[in-house]
Amino acid sequence: MAFCKFCGKEIPDGSVCSCQSNNAAQVNFPAGNPAPMAANNNGDAGIPLDKVKKNLPLIIAGVVAFLVLVLVLIFIGNHTGAKGAANKFAKSLTKKSGGKAYLSLTLPDEVIKEMKDDDEWKDAVEDYNDGMSDLLDDVKIKVKSVKKGSKLSKKALKGAEAYWEDKGADDPKAKKGYEFKIKTQTKEDGEKDTSTDKICVVKFKGEGWKVIPLDADYLKSMGEDD
Repeated sequence: MAFCKFCGKEIPDGSVCSCQSNNAAQVNFPAGNPAPMAANNNGDAGIPLDKVKKNLPLIIAGVVAFLVLVLVLIFIGNHTGAKGAANKFAKSLTKKSGGKAYLSLTLPDEVIKEMKDDDEWKDAVEDYNDGMSDLLDDVKIKVKSVKKGSKLSKKALKGAEAYWEDKGADDPKAKKGYEFKIKTQTKEDGEKDTSTDKICVVKFKGEGWKVIPLDADYLKSMGEDD
């Protein structure tokens, strides 16, 4: 007497057990049948496994292309527009040669043009670089993050126009703007300190994005006084 290896039931010699497990084991796919299918989320038959394997390189290439596109968009977003201006400004605070970037962002274009016409621009850039060089010899500054905050209100934009006019702009028009938080870490004599400062990045008509090193509440108060 033999025993079924699937259910343990006694069966006559030379016989086959009628249990479901044994029957399932005896199933053979007829020649010419489609290859086993990859099940979808519903448990139904999906794409043939051989086709999945065949197209795997294309699938991987598509995923890689998508990831590259995402990274490119992130890079563009971080280097253009309001975020780009904020990042450029923050970076200028950590470099001994950041004078050109800093002044280009914090001064009206017409003032910059006048300074260049009067041969004052080069001296202003060098003065900034010299001051930063002296500072960075003693203090290490690292930008930890630059985060975009809320959109500036109409009163804050009016305050930005008043501020820009004080800087020498002629009838400035602030189209839109955002407040940013810049988190920096300084290291001096082995001691680290972290601080967060707020700036406003404003798009002026005919000039593009400029940086005002004041927070939104201060600009709003300037707009109320205007």
